[in-house]
Amino acid sequence: MKKIKKVIIYSHQKYFANANIRKIINHLKRNGIKLILISQHAGYAKVESTSEIINNDFKFTKSKINSDLIIVFGGDGLFLTASRFAIDLDVPILGINYGKIGFLVDIDKKQAHKQITAIISGDYIVDNRMMLEAKIQDQENIVRKCISLNDVVVHNYGQLKMIKMKIFVNNFLINVQRSDGIIIATPTGSTAYSMSNGCPIVSPDSNVICCTPVSPHTYSHRPIIVNERDKIKVEVDKLSVNHTMTTVDGSNNNNFEKSKIIEIKKSKNKLRILHPIEYNYFQILNKKLKWGGRS
Repeated sequence: MKKIKKVIIYSHQKYFANANIRKIINHLKRNGIKLILISQHAGYAKVESTSEIINNDFKFTKSKINSDLIIVFGGDGLFLTASRFAIDLDVPILGINYGKIGFLVDIDKKQAHKQITAIISGDYIVDNRMMLEAKIQDQENIVRKCISLNDVVVHNYGQLKMIKMKIFVNNFLINVQRSDGIIIATPTGSTAYSMSNGCPIVSPDSNVICCTPVSPHTYSHRPIIVNERDKIKVEVDKLSVNHTMTTVDGSNNNNFEKSKIIEIKKSKNKLRILHPIEYNYFQILNKKLKWGGRS
């Protein structure tokens, strides 16, 4: 594979003082890797080399930043934020786990130095992950578009009241449900909020979209899995709009209040995730979910 020469290091501000991360940064510099350090703060990110502030829109362009790879030191939440940079820049991304479980940041921090050294030398595999595109219309008929790696969640907020909504697949009304919300997830997102609400884990190379109700009023509303070519539409009842929000990838910077109509389909974008040569998705599941038994 192609050797890596230019790297963005993306992490929380607090982690840049971590001794092991500093060692890796210094190691990359000694090996001639051009680095850009970006620190995540509350509500914004900062390019350390230029002191440039990136606001909540999180927009990067190739004309501003040129890179071969983004390396994230953090948890899955930070990885999801950085994935938007990766799409803007059309570069792959690599995750080092400094969080808790970490399905996306799958390299253990104890192995980080060894694995990063191998990957920048060209020893890696590329994992292309499906993404979703959402078009969200609010009560004032303002329409916003965004993309998602994990999920698009329509949920209640402000009041502990169920939402009444109509769910369509390819313009066919499949049900009218009362619930705390609905999760529309990619295979990547099947191990996140979707899994905790009863949807099965889906292998990331599957060509499907998962639709999972959140605490439905009746047991007849079950998770369903549709084809990647299908288009999903959620229409929120007018009496529920005032306490309905749409959240994309669990991000505070991607909350859309008073959502009325949410249309979701497969995005033309794919996120490229780099993994070590020996990476195996099912081994990651086994480790993270503690599925191992006695040998």
